[in-house]
Order: sequence, then C-alpha cells, then structure tokens
Amino acid sequence: MATLPAFDLDPAAAAFRQEVRQWLAVNWHGEREAVHNRRPFKERGWDPEFSRLLGHQGWIGLGWPKAHGGAEKSAAEQLAFVEELEYAQAPRSHIVGETIVGPALIRYGSAEQQAQYLPAILRGEMSFALGYSEPEAGSDLASLRTRAMRDGNDWIINGQKLWSTGGDKAEHVWLAVRTDPDAKPKYAGISVFILSLRSPGITIRPSLAMYGKTFSAVFYDKVRVPGQALVGGVNNGWKVITDALASERVMIGGHVARLRHALDRLTEYVKRNASLREDAVVRDRIGALAAEIEVARQFAIRNVRLLQQGKTPRYEAAMTKVFAGELQERLGEAALDILGAGGLLGEDAPSAPVAEMEQMLRHSIMGVIGGGTAEIQRNIIAIRGLELPR
Repeated sequence: MATLPAFDLDPAAAAFRQEVRQWLAVNWHGEREAVHNRRPFKERGWDPEFSRLLGHQGWIGLGWPKAHGGAEKSAAEQLAFVEELEYAQAPRSHIVGETIVGPALIRYGSAEQQAQYLPAILRGEMSFALGYSEPEAGSDLASLRTRAMRDGNDWIINGQKLWSTGGDKAEHVWLAVRTDPDAKPKYAGISVFILSLRSPGITIRPSLAMYGKTFSAVFYDKVRVPGQALVGGVNNGWKVITDALASERVMIGGHVARLRHALDRLTEYVKRNASLREDAVVRDRIGALAAEIEVARQFAIRNVRLLQQGKTPRYEAAMTKVFAGELQERLGEAALDILGAGGLLGEDAPSAPVAEMEQMLRHSIMGVIGGGTAEIQRNIIAIRGLELPR
C-alpha cells in the first residue's frame, strides 16, 4: 500500500516544518509523550508545561505582528507548524489565547490590556476558556442571554455558559455577554470581557462529554468585573468576536493532520494483517479515505493561499470545516467496520488493535457541531459562496 503525498507547501514552510519536526523529536516524542499518554484520557490534551516550552522556543504567536512580540510567520509556515503538532498529537493548552484572544487584543484591546495579557500568552503562561455558547444559544451566538449591567465603573454579570471546553482548567475566560437587551439586530447588543475564572460568583461544573474529554457549564451569579475588563468598547462585541474567529482559519488544517495520523495508524495495522491486506474491499475503503483526506488538506491549503493574498477565506473555510468534520465520521465508521469487534475497544484498552479509532468516532460529533454546526456552515457556503437567497 502506498502512502499519502508528502506535505507540499512553499520552501520556507517546508524548512520550518523540518525544524518543528526535529524539535518535537527531542521535546515531545519520548518520555514526555509517554507520561502524557499515561494520564486518564479526559486529562490529555492539556499540558501547561509543554505550552511554556513552546513559548520559550518562540513558537506561540507565530502569525502575530513583531510589534506585539509575534514572529510574523507566513500562513503557510503557520499551517506547517499546526500540522506537525497535530500529527504528533501534542497538547496546546494555550490555543484559545493564541488564536482568538491575542489577535483580538492586538486589534481591539487597550494598551493596558495588551501589556497585561499578550506577553503572558506568548510565554505559554496564561490559558483561556471560551465563554460563547449557552443552553439556548449554541451556533446562534447572537441569541445569547448572559447579561452584563453597568454599576458605576464596574459591570455585574449574570447568566450561564455551556460547553466551555477547558472551563475547568483554564485561568481566564473570554466572555461574550449581552449589554443591550433591546438592540436590533440582536448581535448589535453584545460585548466581550476578559475575567478570571476564579472570580467570586463563578461556579464551574465539569462534565464528561461523549468523546471522552471534559466540558463545563459555567454559572455567573452577580460577578463583578471592572470596566477595564471590557474589550473593544460597549456593544462592539460582535465585531470583536467575528474578527477573532477569522484568525482561526489556519487552524482548520490541523484537524486534517489528526485525521491523517489516524488513517496512517489504521493503514499500518492493515499492512500487518494479511487477511485485511489482501481484502479488495478493505483496500478500496482505505484508498477512498486517503483520497478524501488529501482533498480536505487541499481545502486547507487553499485557505492559506487566500490569506497570503490578503483575502479572508470565509465560505472557503466553512467548506473545509464541513468536509473535514464529516470525513472524521466516515473514517471512524470505516475503521470500526474494518477492525470488527476489536475496534469497539476504547483508547485505554491494551488489546485495542488501533486504540484511537473508537474514541475518534465518538469525537466526530464534536467535529460537526463544535465551532458552528455543519448546518450553519452550509448556510455560509450557500449565502456567501453561491450567493443564494437567505
């Protein structure tokens, strides 16, 4: 069986990829990775110490301007970096701070906010949870109800957030709230705050998700925050949020790299099993999945090329997310078909033939819902890409 094509970005990105790969061989693969993987599955993926190592290397904020401590790497170099870390399944506890909070503060934050948060994010010393979704406002963020009311120079926050990944582990929250309940359209009355998750009045209730990791319901009961915690001005939160989300476009390619890692693991198992290796149906399914993963990666590369041309890949990024998210479902289902009953064994079962496959299928529901459901993404594609009527 052949393998997928080699990663094929520009020379600068290819050189940086090799540098990252060599660094991971020393600083991740080996005892650090082994210790991390011996932790209960729900605790994997969160390793502040490894984030500090990346920060010391100067590899947090690769796309940030140099004036704010970043490296100003190209989008292609950023994609190469993300692909290598995701393929290695290395944790990034700092990812929300790097990809959402930092870029938003660079554009909308005050000088005081930038001085307080940006250096700590770059050092890998500060982690954030996202405070977006609510029980009745998941993908429809404009309908959020968590309320902030002015009280002198402070604000008082009341409400609830749900599905806050990292809410039980992070130190701070990037919180979207309603500051004008009468605004029309609804998104015009939203503001964004940064606050400590250890603030009085915050209750965090972690739960175990179907895919094996924790998420949290976070309750805000008369939480008092100072006026300087507001980012970007009152009722300007929608622009702050949407511009921050635009900075995540490169990150979608990392998800594709994880799928490639899973397929490589499955292919290695098939190669070692003679009955599977010679089965024409199995070979056909492996080949079809490989082709789809390469398609997903070409979608991600197109996003990078658009960014390098100074364009924002909005519906193109939505296409990548829909295709990659649903591909994860197809890959997990195909793996269980190929592996048979052994494929039902979980990640921590010593006798699992390809340990990550059962968990990956459970995680696929996150891929088609998290960050905006596939239905929402298809609306973006239809309206912005195909110019269909709303």
